[in-house]
Amino acid sequence: MSATPTNKSSKSSYHGRKPARQSSEQRRLAILQAALRVMVRDGVRGVRHRAVAQEAGVPLSATTYYFKDIHDLLADALTLYAKDVMENFVNPFWVKIHEWLLVNYPLYSGTDLSTALPSIVEHMVEVAVDEAIDRLHNHRDKLMVEQAFWYAVLQDERLHGLALDYSQSVLKDVSQMLSLIGVERPQEAGRLILMTIRHLEIQGLLQPVGHYDRESMKQLLLLQVKSICRI
Repeated sequence: MSATPTNKSSKSSYHGRKPARQSSEQRRLAILQAALRVMVRDGVRGVRHRAVAQEAGVPLSATTYYFKDIHDLLADALTLYAKDVMENFVNPFWVKIHEWLLVNYPLYSGTDLSTALPSIVEHMVEVAVDEAIDRLHNHRDKLMVEQAFWYAVLQDERLHGLALDYSQSVLKDVSQMLSLIGVERPQEAGRLILMTIRHLEIQGLLQPVGHYDRESMKQLLLLQVKSICRI
């Protein structure tokens, strides 16, 4: 088993027309980013060609050129979002955990970590809560897109594959780490932990910006992880 997280971005491919030039790629990316902003501001139902074109500052013909219908526009916007989450949030989180393990347990890739489980769990929870608070404070719009993402998936069964792909990408490293430290049924355990983190994020979105009870968040997640790890 590899001790280092090796998660990749979502495997889902884009649906819309592929740009032939760099300038076209930049315009296409601007349209997708505009679609995500519209989604946050107006909800999934607000994502329409005209609204997205206006938000992106491009002619209406540009959105219909790259995306023949709203499904393709939504699918590609959500694929971009999933890629961004993996590259800028999920993967960096596991890099931090890996680096901490290398410093504190230099030979951890070939060592039984069961005796170190309490300290490892404590550190992982601390980092996870700090990351959640950072997202709530500095990347609130991305968490709003996350909620819109799941609503869009429920509304369009053609997006189910994208959602499953994204979920498996997020789950992969959690399961790998839980397996490494000796947790039974790591995939099921990973799902429970991710559900708890999602709950904390939703609760945080209901609070004014900056009004987060870090200790309460930590204790809830710690209780869940300790229970799973039987500490």
